[in-house]
Amino acid sequence: MNLKLLTLMLTFVALPSVANNSKLENGAPLENGTKLENGNKLEEQGDKLKPPFNNFNEVSGVIVDRTITRLGEDFYFFFTQQLNDQYPELQENLTVNEIPTALSGSIIEVFHSRQVIYRTALSPGRRQAKDRAQDAIRVVGNYIIRWQAERLYMDTFDLEHDEF
Repeated sequence: MNLKLLTLMLTFVALPSVANNSKLENGAPLENGTKLENGNKLEEQGDKLKPPFNNFNEVSGVIVDRTITRLGEDFYFFFTQQLNDQYPELQENLTVNEIPTALSGSIIEVFHSRQVIYRTALSPGRRQAKDRAQDAIRVVGNYIIRWQAERLYMDTFDLEHDEF
């Protein structure tokens, strides 16, 4: 019998027994009595908020690194450093993507909500990565301001912002 098939079969056989075991090795339960699936509210002491568990908030202000080469990593480093310096309270998620090319170095793209807002070609050289990161900061800053203004004045009588 094929080793991969045997491993896969053992995984499916052993998985239900692991999933049913809700205690740690020392006998303590994994959950503290309230299950997240029930939609119970978090009971906190004092004046803190009590958010419902069934309405998880999105993670915001993340800059995802999808670079591959050293050139892309340099661009990402300079871009994130300058973006955090200029916009410390930025709540928008961005993705820095790199497409390496054989002849010209790399193509760098910055995405916001699956939309390309900045694209450039980088040839090898650390100085060029820093200069292009400064250009990207300027373009991204202008885009975010325009995007927030459009979102603020968007007609949301029938649909919410995330439904557009």
